[in-house]
Amino acid sequence: MDLSLVELAMISGATSALGRLRTHRKLARWQRQRPQITPQVPTIFVHGLRGSSKTMAAMLQAAVQTGYHQLLTIHITHAGKLKIRGRWDDTVVHPLIQITFGNNQARLPFQVRWLHEVMIYLRGQHGVQAYNAVGHSAGSVALVAYAEAYSQDAWLPRLRKLVTIAGPFNGVIGMNESHNTNFLLADGRPKVVYPKNFWLPSYADLYQHRQDFPQDAAVLNIYGDLNDGTHSDRYISTASARSLRYLLRNIPASFREVGFLGASAEHSRLHDNPRVQQLVFDFLFKPAAAPLKNR
Repeated sequence: MDLSLVELAMISGATSALGRLRTHRKLARWQRQRPQITPQVPTIFVHGLRGSSKTMAAMLQAAVQTGYHQLLTIHITHAGKLKIRGRWDDTVVHPLIQITFGNNQARLPFQVRWLHEVMIYLRGQHGVQAYNAVGHSAGSVALVAYAEAYSQDAWLPRLRKLVTIAGPFNGVIGMNESHNTNFLLADGRPKVVYPKNFWLPSYADLYQHRQDFPQDAAVLNIYGDLNDGTHSDRYISTASARSLRYLLRNIPASFREVGFLGASAEHSRLHDNPRVQQLVFDFLFKPAAAPLKNR
């Protein structure tokens, strides 16, 4: 991926030995204040490009109505500072956390760095050792890239379950892809590997770091198809969204892919689809969802 000097500095600074030392110092400072470790596994919800608190609102509301609890909203400012609203409850088994970016058009390296700050906070302040994540659109790519970048750091919370919804892993229609110009080969590999666009990395860059994705994680990939001949959810082709399977093949402990058809599978409506929501909740919170092996 052709990154700017600023972005390269951000990534190298976070993953270098000095960056890891700074991370550990932050954690040590928080742990002196609150040293306990929690068995709780929070789920973070991350919106996509130009998204907001409204993006995941319907899914979070449905989760609360189902009996789960949203404890925190973590807003990351343009300067990368965390503004936290809500109160942590040690008795909640599955805490839900909404993540929002003040700069909702930030390029992916910035989002990865900000997710890193969120994880430092959760580990240091609340003793979180594992987390689940749900991403929509570009948020899905950010979560995969974050997992690749930081899964080797034993100090940070470990990814347990990941849900990707309408992820543009290999192109965005109107940016660097057009309708019906790409498809998956028999082995799942995309016929065309697109270069990066302004916001997102290339598929090749994500693929280059695939071995760093946590091997003990479970992944559920959800995509939409309007079923109107475009083979897309309007903005993301099914080939782009489904290319995650080839990207992560045989690395996570389990991988399942589910497609939805029709108007309710449109890109910005997919996360509000009740069938999608129920699938996500079952995967995240029901024990029977753990051994998914649909490859």
